Amino acid sequence: MMHLLSRKRPLASAMLPGPTPRFSTPGLGDARPAPAETASGARGPGRLRPSPARPQSPASSPFRGLWRAAALVVLASGLAMGCSETAGPPPEGEAVKVRIWHQKDAAERAFLENWAEAYNARQDSVELEVLYKETEELRNHFLFASIGGKGPDMVYGPADNIGMLAITETIRPLDSLLTPEAKAAFIDEGLLRYEGRLYGVADQVGNHLTLVYNKDLVDTPPETFEEMLEIARANTLDEDGDGSKERYGLVWNYTEPFFFIPFLTAYDGWVMNDAEEPTLDSPATVEAIDFIKRLRDVEGVIPPTVDYNTAETLFKEGRAAMIINGPWAWAGYGDSGIDYGLAPIPYNEASGAWARPMAAAKAYSLNPAVPDWKLPTVLGVMALLTGDEVQADMTRELATIPVRKAVRASGVMEANPILQQSLAQLEHTRPMPTSPTLRLIWDGMRGPYQLVMNGEVSGEEGARLMQSEVEKRLNDFALQDR
Repeated sequence: MMHLLSRKRPLASAMLPGPTPRFSTPGLGDARPAPAETASGARGPGRLRPSPARPQSPASSPFRGLWRAAALVVLASGLAMGCSETAGPPPEGEAVKVRIWHQKDAAERAFLENWAEAYNARQDSVELEVLYKETEELRNHFLFASIGGKGPDMVYGPADNIGMLAITETIRPLDSLLTPEAKAAFIDEGLLRYEGRLYGVADQVGNHLTLVYNKDLVDTPPETFEEMLEIARANTLDEDGDGSKERYGLVWNYTEPFFFIPFLTAYDGWVMNDAEEPTLDSPATVEAIDFIKRLRDVEGVIPPTVDYNTAETLFKEGRAAMIINGPWAWAGYGDSGIDYGLAPIPYNEASGAWARPMAAAKAYSLNPAVPDWKLPTVLGVMALLTGDEVQADMTRELATIPVRKAVRASGVMEANPILQQSLAQLEHTRPMPTSPTLRLIWDGMRGPYQLVMNGEVSGEEGARLMQSEVEKRLNDFALQDR
């Protein structure tokens, strides 16, 4: 990041040769210069093109009515968090504020915040504000704010948010706002679509869980479930004999459904069928639950209770030999002094299936409330944050997988050994659906899944409850459209 921090310069002269550009699009009024710039040298508005056309309404949706009603309640009670500009451009000499809400965590969050600080320091035309929110909070707050015509200019998150945000019309289609050349610079996975329309531009693909192991404790990572269990047994220690274990063989946030997916797929299960109907009440769900409970209750190689932060702490302190986590966390392990490696979450020899976590792109989307005068500036910031230079830096520093063709061809991926190990896991993943049904599946799964892990219901009852809770939510949303 040092090269970014050292480049303080006036924005207009840094972006475009010749006279200071004015993004005066007919019908849009006075617009500030867009800070569009890419590592490939393309500058100005050529990469992302503002359109005078307002977005067309997506097709009617059973989800839209409910969210709009909910948003009105929240707005009426004064709880909505809004910040989009409703007036015109700021006075000459004042910066245009561009706000982004995101759920980047750990090292990725620090990267974005450092980048925004450096960007603000090197120019004075645009002031970028980035605000972190936990994933569920981010989606709900953004939905309520955007429906009320407020909220940040852009929102950043995983692919499973796209469908819900699209059908509630809380993000704007980008099809007419990007030039064909701009879109062609991305691989297909880097452009997030729902029902054929483009709603998100990604800065990475993957976002997948993998097995991370401490090289000081594990010589060779496991390839099968049985090998994983053997390594976990050897590394679960009660060193002082007081009945409390000082080290565990394996940790992960086993209270969260997203982290359950690798085990569900390892028993050849999945969350929905091709008709987007939930498929959670299945033998695969029960077998996956039983395996996790075996690790905890029979083998004792995972902690009796654990959440995300506890798992992170145990691994970073060298008190866990292996952890299951995603790319947002990996760089932090190195910063903590852990000599770590990545390996695919093992193959289940009992079922003949690989543990396959979900994989998805994470993308920036546009709030429809962004006024026309501000649109070129916001699109320019989006172009920078998804451009070659940022993605190459992320690949080097965070081991994220880029979605820009030029970056993938540059050799930067081959130069990062952690990223190469991440790609091995990517071969054993399943794409994360962008359907809004997945959001209801997460919500419906969580309560019953945690009841199972708390020992309050059996695996069979938990699977049945997950199915019925998801079906109930789907029926409730369907009723909103009647």
